[in-house]
Formats: sequence, structure tokens, C-alpha cells
Amino acid sequence: MKKKIIAILVLCMILIAALIGCSIKPEKRQISAGDDTKLRTLILSDIRFDGSAADSVRERMITRMVKDRNPEFIAISGNIVNGEENGKLMKKAVELIDSFGIPWATSLGELDTKGNTSKKEIIRILTDKKLKNSMVMRGENYGYNYILEIVDYKNKVNNLFYFVDTTEACTDTFVEWYKNTITTLSFKYKEVQGQILNSQVFMNRPLPIYSDKDVSDSAYNYEVHPWSNSISFQNAIIATKSTRVVFAGFDEMTNGSSYKPKDVNYVYVKSLLFDSSMAGTKYTKQKNSTGCTFCEFTDSSTVSVTTHQYNPDNYVNS
Repeated sequence: MKKKIIAILVLCMILIAALIGCSIKPEKRQISAGDDTKLRTLILSDIRFDGSAADSVRERMITRMVKDRNPEFIAISGNIVNGEENGKLMKKAVELIDSFGIPWATSLGELDTKGNTSKKEIIRILTDKKLKNSMVMRGENYGYNYILEIVDYKNKVNNLFYFVDTTEACTDTFVEWYKNTITTLSFKYKEVQGQILNSQVFMNRPLPIYSDKDVSDSAYNYEVHPWSNSISFQNAIIATKSTRVVFAGFDEMTNGSSYKPKDVNYVYVKSLLFDSSMAGTKYTKQKNSTGCTFCEFTDSSTVSVTTHQYNPDNYVNS
């Protein structure tokens, strides 16, 4: 009898260990580029739903963008919402995005978590199982950063999409995670040892290089607000030779410009940001820079990056 009890206890311990192991096993989510090997991607930044009457204009604009661009994937570089009721706003916003029936994912921007709903709760909203097309992964595995694997028609991983949380300062731990995951996944998926997988980075706040007068015109047009302490991340991107494009947002009046020093393309996603008053000098300037960025990815490089203008005035009564 005593032996049976011990055996049962051992089995229970094994079962508990297995369950714990399952719970900490990293998630893996993949997106297929399809038979043409191109992944058509609509990239949005700083939508900033705020609960005002202008939100209906934002909804119409996004709906039109999706119809016009016909993407296979929607990537958002952060700041989907901007308001004290950030949780309520986020729930409504992602239900709209999910309704298009297209896989989508987002980075966290500081406005997404600036409100009465915590970052952890925001992640729960983004990963709600009711959202059938959300590719967002829970923060327990990679902090609040995660990777999506892009596969070709042979189901072979050929690209990595990094979605980066810029709501807090960049850390050495994050940079090591970025470098280690590239190395680990390249070793796992590349047929030739030593080859590195291509990757793309989606983040809200830009890197310091966006304000470098030698590589961009951004410093002449608007104030750049780099992600805090991110020079080490920038250096890691250059050193690993994996990331081909960095997509960033946040700053006002960004125009979709891209800059390519040291073999990395730094893109300022054309922003959806505009003043909710939809009137005045500030709005007049902002509306002329609103729109989206569209990109096609392949296993070897970015085929094209284009920007598209959408004027909020055209969607008031449409």
C-alpha cells in the first residue's frame, strides 16, 4: 500500500512537472507568404483611437486602406489608442482590425498602456481568443516582445518579424534576447550552418539613427524622440546583419521616409495621427501627412516599401 502511495505521488509530481513545462514552453506562431513567396503587408502607426467623434473617421480610413491594399498581413507599430479608458478603447479598436479576417499583430506603444488599464491587461485584450486573427503573443514568454515566423510555400521559415515594446527603456536583457533568438532560430531553420535568417523590426519609438543628419532628413522636419537607451539595440541590429528593415512611428509629421545606412533600411511608417478636433493649424498640417505604409516581403529582401496618402477630410461623411 505504501509503495502504491509513493508511486502515485511520483506520478503526480511528473504530471505537475509536465504541466509546468508546457506552461513555460515558448509560443510559436507562423504566417505563410503563400505560393508567390511575397507577403503583402499593410503597416499602420499611431492610429490613436481616443473615444472622440473622430474615431469613426479613423475606422473608415482603415477600412478603405485594407480594401485598397488587399494585404495578407497587417502590422501595427504601436499606439493604437490614446486615452484614459485605454482598455475600453483597445477592445473596440482590435475588434475592428480583427473583423477584416486578416492576420495582424502589433507592437506596444507608450500610449497603449497610458491609462487606467495596465499593460498586462492590454496584452490580455490583444490575445483574447475571441480575436480569430490576432497573432499577438503573451508577454510571459518574451517579456512584452515577441517574434512571428514567416514561412514560404514549402513551409520553410525564411523571415522573422520582431514586435518590440518601447513603453519602457531598452535593456541589455532585451538586446541579448534579440541576438540570441536570431542565432538560435537561424541554427534551427537554416540549412547551411552560419547563415543568418532575415528579420524585420516593428517598434513605436524610433532608434537614435533616425535623428542623424548624415543619414536622414528627419532632423530638419520634426523633432525625433528615440527609444530610451536604444543605442545598444541599434548597434546589435547593425552587427548581427539579420534585420533588413526597422519600421518605427510615434513622432508627429512623419512622412513615410526611409533611410538606408549600413545596409539597414530605417522606415518612418506613414502615420494615422491627426488632431481629433479636425480643425485648426495643427490639424491642417497633420492631415497632409496621414496615411499608411505598404510592403512586400520575400525570403531574401524587402521587395518594395511604398507610402499612401489618406486625407481624413474625405472620410467625415463617407
